[in-house]
Amino acid sequence: MEPYTLPHGARGIEGDEFAIEFRGDKVVFIARSAGTGEHYTLQAGLKSGVIDLHKTEPNTEAGDPHRTLFALRRDDLPGILGQFEPMVEELIGLLRPLRVGWMHRHSIGIACGVNPVSDQDIAAVSRKRKRRLSLDAKLYEQNIIVPEYLEEVYDFPDGNFALFYRGRQIGIGFKRTYAKDDVRLFWIKLSDLVRLNNTWQERAASIFAAAAIPPERYADYPLLRA
Repeated sequence: MEPYTLPHGARGIEGDEFAIEFRGDKVVFIARSAGTGEHYTLQAGLKSGVIDLHKTEPNTEAGDPHRTLFALRRDDLPGILGQFEPMVEELIGLLRPLRVGWMHRHSIGIACGVNPVSDQDIAAVSRKRKRRLSLDAKLYEQNIIVPEYLEEVYDFPDGNFALFYRGRQIGIGFKRTYAKDDVRLFWIKLSDLVRLNNTWQERAASIFAAAAIPPERYADYPLLRA
């Protein structure tokens, strides 16, 4: 399996307190602030058939430094993902039509580049340091476009933009061009996204807990360690 590469050919992402690295069929989460080498690994299980999340403590004086935190069989993954279909439908249901006149009446401001999502957006606001992407505050600031007139939203590239009210972001807007003269605007309230996230956090925990391999069965899988 070829390693996943980010913009600038990076193999990971880093911040002040953490780093995330993509290594073939695994993702490694590193707590940089700890300075102990402690890290978490999410293994895709392409060969073993088991997806597992384990913690590694290199400075452990006795015993195995690896400890399995969660594991499930890859064959069970399609059924798990199927249980998340209602979430996708609920997310789509949060989309609201957006009109320039409505924004005028409610004193809504907009800005492009606030929430970089696409590879192109991420590349524009980051630099590569030792094979990891790092957000560059100066590039990020330079990439934000605040139009003088709301009608300029139609000059934005297709994708997302931010909606503001009194200096506070209240939503995420989307511009989509379907044909030459068919440009549509939508938006989602951030409060609705937070509510959906809170609702699905508990559901997701229950779904994965039900599918997890119980610790008493770890002995059946050579890679798992209680």
